[in-house]
Amino acid sequence: MTPEAEAEAPVLLFNGTIHSTAEPYAEAMIVEDGQVAWLGSDETAERMAGDRLIRQDLDRALVAPAFVGRVGLELSEASAVTTAEVLDVAAQKLGYCALRLVVTVSADDLADATAVQAALAETFTAAAGHPVEVYPVLRLTGVHADGGAPSIAPLNALLDLLPAVEEAAGRPAGAAVLLREVLPNLLGVRSWAAEAGHQLLIETDGIDAAEAVDAVVTTTKHLRELRQTPTASMPTLLVGFDSAERDHWEALLNTGVHVVLTGPGHLGTALSVGVPTSAVPGEGENPWQLVSDHVHSVTEAVSARAGFNALTRGAYRSLGGASETAGQLNPGTVATYAIWEVESLAVQTPHSTVAAWSTDTRARTPLLPYLDGETLPRLVSTVIAGRGV
Repeated sequence: MTPEAEAEAPVLLFNGTIHSTAEPYAEAMIVEDGQVAWLGSDETAERMAGDRLIRQDLDRALVAPAFVGRVGLELSEASAVTTAEVLDVAAQKLGYCALRLVVTVSADDLADATAVQAALAETFTAAAGHPVEVYPVLRLTGVHADGGAPSIAPLNALLDLLPAVEEAAGRPAGAAVLLREVLPNLLGVRSWAAEAGHQLLIETDGIDAAEAVDAVVTTTKHLRELRQTPTASMPTLLVGFDSAERDHWEALLNTGVHVVLTGPGHLGTALSVGVPTSAVPGEGENPWQLVSDHVHSVTEAVSARAGFNALTRGAYRSLGGASETAGQLNPGTVATYAIWEVESLAVQTPHSTVAAWSTDTRARTPLLPYLDGETLPRLVSTVIAGRGV
């Protein structure tokens, strides 16, 4: 068999655990043409094995959908080399398959549009050539909104850069602003972003939760009157928002925004209310640490499944243009996953202190690593669309 033919041959992964909602007790998986072609038991896999299949022994490891994260760069450090380095670390060390690559641009930087465009073109062209799925975001700082349109003029200059960024990256680009800088002009900011057709990320750090909710609710009402509300496929994101008050989450429910938790938060309340909510770990942090923090939270613990979904399926839904089936390993889905060495697997509920295999097959709940609050799974490898990174 030639190297070219071998590289394209289907791969049989066996002797492990496959985290799949369609086949929650799968021990083996076949990957062919970048997709999940089959899931089932080791016994069945053994009968299917042949010269056509490349066999990969998982050695009891867990195969699970890979994580979605966020990496930030200052404009001054944005380059092809830096981009490749951060994406390599994200995929090879932390198990990420998709990232928001956020480049911070100050209002002063925009005075030299040529230099900014060159740096962004180099950065996102490099990102497009990397296996990790990169969703570009330009983060604007140094805005001094005073209620008048001229005070947020830098946003228009930033929005003008996004079409070129999208062309370089090959994916939709978003704009991020700091709520504390643009609060007096939030309606104008949201209106301009909607008119330009770009996703808006509103960072809420430094703003009281009640004030943030009021600003979003009020501006959403006006956007509806103007018929400028964002589409469901490109929702406005509240990044870093959290609240212990259920009323705040209920108020957000009717605004169409998605919340991105940037640390352990009130994920249980958000999900019970119905607000689309995802989570993103700190840069360089093992994503399982944030899942564990949610499971062991002293204020509002959730199941390991809820925490895991917030960093995978839920995170994908917040990305503009992502597939509806992204973040799942089911027959016909893209074979994007991470392989983890784990101590034990469980269906872990909040505050549970023992690991247990589910013995009721009717539950059909996929297993995840048992998180004891100390030991985390170790990454073996990351595979994106059937190809190892």
